[in-house]
Amino acid sequence: MANILLTNIQRFSLHDGPGIRTTVFLKGCSLRCPWCSNPENLNPNPEKYVNNGLSGVYGREYNTDELYIEVVKDLAFYDGDWSSLELEEMPGGVTFSGGECLLQMDRLEPLLERLKAEKIHTAVETCLFAPAYQLSIAIKYIDLFYVDIKILDKEKTREYLRGDLSVYHINLQKLLISGKTIVFRIPVIGGYTDTDDNRRKVVELLKHLEGNILKIELIKEHNLGISKYKSLIDGENEIILPNYKGVSEELMNQYKEEIEAVMNVPVEVCKI
Repeated sequence: MANILLTNIQRFSLHDGPGIRTTVFLKGCSLRCPWCSNPENLNPNPEKYVNNGLSGVYGREYNTDELYIEVVKDLAFYDGDWSSLELEEMPGGVTFSGGECLLQMDRLEPLLERLKAEKIHTAVETCLFAPAYQLSIAIKYIDLFYVDIKILDKEKTREYLRGDLSVYHINLQKLLISGKTIVFRIPVIGGYTDTDDNRRKVVELLKHLEGNILKIELIKEHNLGISKYKSLIDGENEIILPNYKGVSEELMNQYKEEIEAVMNVPVEVCKI
């Protein structure tokens, strides 16, 4: 079994799932979103970086035993109510993020099986642009899915994200049918996802979804990843700085109201 390639293990996370989480950032992504806030996780290979004159490498390999040892260091913080259907009361645990974490589900499977047997709550943050067999592994073990809804135009998905929208729709239906608990995350990015046409398509999609949907989060555009872009550029990697255009609070609130009109679940505007 190949090792797992990741860039960071972030402890005491409060924004990557319920409770206190240990977030594992896996390297490699199937998309190239121009606004990505974790550019060090796009390339599936290790990359040199230079930050304030200090150089290093984004990417370290772990085997499943090594990664297990790391995540159970925080076991004392994973308390919570497994029977609760409210996010705020669910257990802390381990979240797998990226990049696109589904791309390494086969490598993670022995670890996921072990965490499930020990009743450690798991979550993933995913765009669903991944092979169906990898999603099947995730459905088998993962407790909570944070799923992005980005761009719902086929041509623009190919142009801006370099993705195949049909893969997203197929995987989304598979996940919904599985009955797994889902929180949708909608990045609102100026000039890309905030257009009238895209908002209309997102609302139309949500209106017809049937599944175990707990919540919808609108994620406002931010520039928190800029320093990582610069560290990659200084490390002589080919990557382009994002051109953030800004999104108004008025539009965020309007989008929230548009979704609330068709969904009977909480809708929250988030800054990160």
